[in-house]
Amino acid sequence: MSVRCVEAPLAVVDNQIINVASMQNLVARLVELCRQDEGFTLFTLNLDHLVKRHRDLDFKAAYARATLVSADGWPVAAAARRQGAQVDRVTGADLVIPVCAAAERENIPIYLFGSSSDSLAAAAAALMKRFPGLDIRGMEAPPMGFVPTSSEAFEMAERISQSGARLCFLALGAPKQEIFADAMAARFPGIGFLCIGAALDFVSGRQKRAPHFVQATNFEWFWRLLSEPRRLGRRYAECALFLGQMMMRPTPPVADPNPTGSAGAWSRDVKAEVAAPFRLCVMHPMDPRGSKLGGIETHVRQILARHPDDFSILFVGVDEFGDSPLGVVKSVRIAHRQIDFLPVARIDAAAINLPGKSIGQSTTFRFACGILRHLRAIRRASGVRGASVDLQRFEFATPARLIGLPAVQMVHGEGDKSQAMDSLIKRFWFIHRANEWLALHLARRILCVNPNIVRRLERLYPDVARRAEVMTVSVDTSVFAPKPFPIWDGTFRVMFAGRLDSFKDPPLMFRVLAGLQARLEGKVEFHYVGTTDPSRYAEFAAIESFTVRHGYQPAAEVARIMAGCHAGILTSFFEGMPCYLLEMLSIGRPFAAIRLPQYDPLIVPGLSGHLIERTDPDASCLDDLVAAFVTLRDALAAGSLDPMKIHGLVKPYSIEVQMQRMFALHRALQSKPSITGRPSIGQAEPQNS
Repeated sequence: MSVRCVEAPLAVVDNQIINVASMQNLVARLVELCRQDEGFTLFTLNLDHLVKRHRDLDFKAAYARATLVSADGWPVAAAARRQGAQVDRVTGADLVIPVCAAAERENIPIYLFGSSSDSLAAAAAALMKRFPGLDIRGMEAPPMGFVPTSSEAFEMAERISQSGARLCFLALGAPKQEIFADAMAARFPGIGFLCIGAALDFVSGRQKRAPHFVQATNFEWFWRLLSEPRRLGRRYAECALFLGQMMMRPTPPVADPNPTGSAGAWSRDVKAEVAAPFRLCVMHPMDPRGSKLGGIETHVRQILARHPDDFSILFVGVDEFGDSPLGVVKSVRIAHRQIDFLPVARIDAAAINLPGKSIGQSTTFRFACGILRHLRAIRRASGVRGASVDLQRFEFATPARLIGLPAVQMVHGEGDKSQAMDSLIKRFWFIHRANEWLALHLARRILCVNPNIVRRLERLYPDVARRAEVMTVSVDTSVFAPKPFPIWDGTFRVMFAGRLDSFKDPPLMFRVLAGLQARLEGKVEFHYVGTTDPSRYAEFAAIESFTVRHGYQPAAEVARIMAGCHAGILTSFFEGMPCYLLEMLSIGRPFAAIRLPQYDPLIVPGLSGHLIERTDPDASCLDDLVAAFVTLRDALAAGSLDPMKIHGLVKPYSIEVQMQRMFALHRALQSKPSITGRPSIGQAEPQNS
């Protein structure tokens, strides 16, 4: 997942942020993003776009999520300067030449998309003549009637991605190019999409721009009106009316130019101007920019990256990098979505994934103490509009109540103290049970990741069970999209992703893989994505020679690794609902696993794998798991496994289905009606659950 800090907005025009100061600054920023392998969207705001934003919710949502927005028209630049912002006019038509010059200099490959085939060819020839070293990886002109969020659009974007281009110039016109850029930036996070309108037609010579003296006097619009009066007459009349209305409004407050100052990334007034009607506080001991790994952390990242447009997010977490003042809000971007980040403890990357040896060393304890120290800052940052809090751990329910926020409590685990686990919970079970009792009684709603947990609550806490319902963690099916199996080369590749905690029974997992390697005469690879050192278990020595350790990886890279493997493995004593299971199935890969009841709808014999009952001793289930993998290998070689059918099993667990349920609960807690509009970045409307 792409995560980075962003600057404060320079100005806010009609509730739309502008954060590009000049062409020079913009080109430098684009080069920096390409060097960091970060994708982005760049929009150029003019009066016509401001008018269309009020008519087209998709267009407005795309603009709200844009990474970079410049002032294209002179009225927009003038409105920004009224706020004291030093903003130059940066147009899409002027972008192509300086960006291509930088792309040639920095060896950044580009792609041309939109316009017409003839215009693209002429534009490419003109650019290559001017920049002989420019790497143009491809070009494509979509057909008439092109729909920017259609399956055909995604196929075209796939071709852009496969070309290796890092910058894609979009010449589709508004709002198609912005909606396409917004949707595809979510699917292909390594590409920068630049919306440039008719710029390629100007480069190719197919259209003629106004003379420079006309541009310099801000009368280019009049030149265009004289050139195309029928097409542009009504549009410019609407723009003139809107401009008059906009100029009559009082000048809005100036954005805070100091994003790390005591006021946070934006001034409080600017935040209020662009704020969403709902405010959600999420508390979890992780850095949203960092590398903490686990199913809960994946779920939290999905909330941050895919929250609906009518929510703003305050994330209370930890600083993993030592670059953020504690108790001070800063603005960060998570996969093209902006959140407010308030760190309350500092825990470095080396310790964030390790279990504490004592309560004082525990990440959870240090984070809870940080919350208590910064209660006042959290209360201020939560806003006065009535927020709610989403909790993944019982330990933070009391601080949330002290802040005065109603809570939705998610329950992820169902283990008991007799089972294997690494955390301090096993040693201090009575504290865990006390926190559980208190959190469940304080929660307004309770979400359990599998039905077993609901049944447990009905047995232990019948008075709170009526507020509980089942909602598992979710899978992002746009990132973990179904892929065909890799070309069979005789080597069977098995994968596991996540922490190797004791309750996952790594010794059994490693012994199964060793047995499988013997059965398949060495033609096995084991791919591990995670931060745990597997050599802490003696059984790992037997499989180390054929293990590929990938370490921590962002979601897109995890999906790529999964697509290169053939099957997954699970040997846990207990689980909630593993994100890794949903992600691997979504890619279209089967499993051999020790059976847990919540796996039954997902791991279906003959379709998506095999479930094996645990035995004691485990020699029998070990042999059965090895045999199950051999059966999967044979089915794979015979071509009888269908990734699309496997993927179909996880559709009820997709973000589109599940997240709307969770956010609907928070809307109800905040006693406000739902606001329509696109619910998440680059996705269609959610389905009913």
